[in-house]
Amino acid sequence: MAGEFGLFAGIALAQAGAISLTAVVALGTAASFLANTLYYYLGRLLWKRWSFLRQRFGKRVEDTSPVVMRYGASVMLAARFFYGIRDIVPITLGLYGVSAGGFILFNILGAFLWAFLFTVFGNAFADFFLHTFRSVELVVIGSLMAGSMGTVAYALVRRAVSKLRG
Repeated sequence: MAGEFGLFAGIALAQAGAISLTAVVALGTAASFLANTLYYYLGRLLWKRWSFLRQRFGKRVEDTSPVVMRYGASVMLAARFFYGIRDIVPITLGLYGVSAGGFILFNILGAFLWAFLFTVFGNAFADFFLHTFRSVELVVIGSLMAGSMGTVAYALVRRAVSKLRG
């Protein structure tokens, strides 16, 4: 989820004009690619040496290994969109010795696809939400002003009527 929050923060910066959407996609792609490459090499080089990795991720690695063995590095394209396994799949790919070249190819394609899609849909949602919010904001502010003015007018009229009667 941290990756999505990073992209959504980038989208907010883009909406504010501080960064371009192209830069958000590029940074999201780079961050995702680097993180999964780190996980791949943790699985490949350190899995058997570091028992805390096996204790922490062992069950999930076992659960994902049949899919990884069947589809190989191409599973990175789909795994990227499934929270909970997307960090485990690169470890499993490294552990089972999937070629680094294949992993890097599918990792960069998946990272770009993930960053691009989340940025595009996030930006579209932000545009819709901000437009809707601005419209609602005007209605709410207008309603509050009208209600306040109506309350003041009612109080003044009631006071004036009370003085005329008294």
